[in-house]
Amino acid sequence: MNPGKLNRRLVIQSRTLTQDATGSRVQAWADSATVWAEAVIQKGRESTLADADRSQDTRQFRIRHRVLSSSTNRLFYQSKFYNITGITEEGVKTTLLIDAIATQSAN
Repeated sequence: MNPGKLNRRLVIQSRTLTQDATGSRVQAWADSATVWAEAVIQKGRESTLADADRSQDTRQFRIRHRVLSSSTNRLFYQSKFYNITGITEEGVKTTLLIDAIATQSAN
């Protein structure tokens, strides 16, 4: 791994449960770490869904190894939220290659 390529800042967010004003449990996202990353691949794809054109922002990031789950974590990068679709460990706990797709909303 070349540390000079880790030149992008990513915020890793974790899914948490909090209480609203009425005492009900609600799901929320909280920042858990800010890390340096390498933007490996950026793909754009357009599709037609219900006669509406939609573009899809798919990216791949490389970060230093850490505990991360695609079901409980997401990324925030360049004012967009990204759902993690895949995580590949590279080397023996050296780096992680993260596949992510931009979401439509902050929830």
